[in-house]
Amino acid sequence: MRASLVAWAVGLVVLTLLYVAGTPLWFNAAAPPILGLPPIVFWFVLLPAVSPVLIGLVYLVDRSAGGIGTGEGEQ
Repeated sequence: MRASLVAWAVGLVVLTLLYVAGTPLWFNAAAPPILGLPPIVFWFVLLPAVSPVLIGLVYLVDRSAGGIGTGEGEQ
């Protein structure tokens, strides 16, 4: 159970940092375009695509640690 809580906490911190710190650090410029988009628009298009992958990885860690979704202890 402890590994799953740590995984969820790390996932939350990573996603928060990507949204809050990633934008001003790496994408606070108007040029050059990335795939035809301004860098900040590209970042806000990319993050919703990456977030489910990170959440899926956390779910797999949670499941392997015997957390929610394993069927153990459920009624």
